[in-house]
Amino acid sequence: MSENFSDMAYYEDICEIENTITCILCKISLVNNSTAIELHINGENHKMFYIQRTLILNNMQGNYCKICNSDFLDLSHIQMSKHKEQLYQMQSLVEKDGAFIELPSNILQEWAPSELGTNSHCTICDQYLQFTFKDINYHINSHKHKRSKAMALQPFNGIISVAGSDQDLWCKICQKYFANYIEKIFEHVDDKDHFIKLNKIVRLIDGQDITVDNYLTNTTEDKATCNRCKTQVSCNVDNLERHIKGKRHTGAVKDIKLQ
Repeated sequence: MSENFSDMAYYEDICEIENTITCILCKISLVNNSTAIELHINGENHKMFYIQRTLILNNMQGNYCKICNSDFLDLSHIQMSKHKEQLYQMQSLVEKDGAFIELPSNILQEWAPSELGTNSHCTICDQYLQFTFKDINYHINSHKHKRSKAMALQPFNGIISVAGSDQDLWCKICQKYFANYIEKIFEHVDDKDHFIKLNKIVRLIDGQDITVDNYLTNTTEDKATCNRCKTQVSCNVDNLERHIKGKRHTGAVKDIKLQ
């Protein structure tokens, strides 16, 4: 494979950590002057690690790009419109699904020359996938993933099981029952009225040190917790709004600001 370094953003790996200039790619400290930095980024070791990471993050092995399903000549391939479009489609697919799948760039948060980086990882299925549109799309549409996704969405949306029944679910936000089917869970979570009601609560408690986690996940809990006032409040928009505007809560806010 021929080398093409003209467009490589070497400097993105040079940063200051605890007052020391460091190359996070090579994991070494550098002398803090432009000459030393230039010598390092143009050195063979840095180039080797840069190429290795780029190949892994773009699923390119040897002279073959698995993302595009085609051969390539040099690293300028990653700037080609087809390659960029394939990456964009995968990222869009993952985001639309709810970002439950980690792409290689997320997995390799700390750079390491590992073949693991050529894979994607589904966090809710705990399964590694080939980093291609075909494989990610197939997994997202599989029954296993849909079931895992449905289970993952329930606690964030106040959807709980009904005691003594495997057939129904109860939404605490909307105060309604619906059938315990994967498609029905997705349908309810995407419902406009559900989104508006949940979003009203989320926006209302934002920055108020009020938590609703226990309310959303506990079958019998009907209150939110105000950590600022050390009290519980009935978890609905009217009561939460009344509490937030009340003297006790506003007084607690003023006390915090004065500290």
